[in-house]
Amino acid sequence: MDLIENISQLAAKVAESGGLDLVDVEIFRAGKRRVLRVYIGKREGVNVDDCARVSRELGTLLDADNVMQDENYILEVSSPGLDRPFKTLKDYRRNLGRFVRVSTREPVEGMGNKRLVVGTLADVGESDITIDADGTPRSIPLDLILQAKVDVRLT
Repeated sequence: MDLIENISQLAAKVAESGGLDLVDVEIFRAGKRRVLRVYIGKREGVNVDDCARVSRELGTLLDADNVMQDENYILEVSSPGLDRPFKTLKDYRRNLGRFVRVSTREPVEGMGNKRLVVGTLADVGESDITIDADGTPRSIPLDLILQAKVDVRLT
């Protein structure tokens, strides 16, 4: 098992124990140290207490198991932010009912030549999603999606 997989498994257990989802794990170098960045999410949004709890518990596990092999590292735990592209089915499911922007490889059936669908994420299946675009449900196969993310609107 590689380092990212090992950390992801530990981080997922810690996150799930607090009703959170593990969204992503990144490791990169910053000078002499490694930075381990863990992104967590939940439907209602992540708060500072969620990040602090995951950081504390995950840091303890990483150090106890010497996962970073005595290398200096910085652990950062945060929300991925509203405008981060969806990567997993959990990302889509977490954003059900929200206004989203979806760009596709080719035009979506019933939308003419459009490759951009904006509307409410109405349903998430195993192989497709449904967007309510101006009152009309549009089914989009996941394999056609180039990028999907929340369309942040300030009112």
